[in-house]
Amino acid sequence: MRRRRTLVTLKPEPLWERLAVLGRSQNWLAHEAGISPGYLSMLVNGKRSPSGHLRRRLQQILEVEDFHELFTLRSERHDP
Repeated sequence: MRRRRTLVTLKPEPLWERLAVLGRSQNWLAHEAGISPGYLSMLVNGKRSPSGHLRRRLQQILEVEDFHELFTLRSERHDP
């Protein structure tokens, strides 16, 4: 039986816009979020999905209230 699961991905463009407004870099954001720059790169490139805790942390650091401004929800089929 196939199930659907929801993946959350980071939207790169709004991320870059917020970093520009704040005058900060990707390395700064990774440090503030407590993750490696490489892991942040994987999030930006859609190769990883951020945990709920990390999503909230990124929103806080970037001063973004609306979840949908930074993240996209995507449904995909999953074979258990």
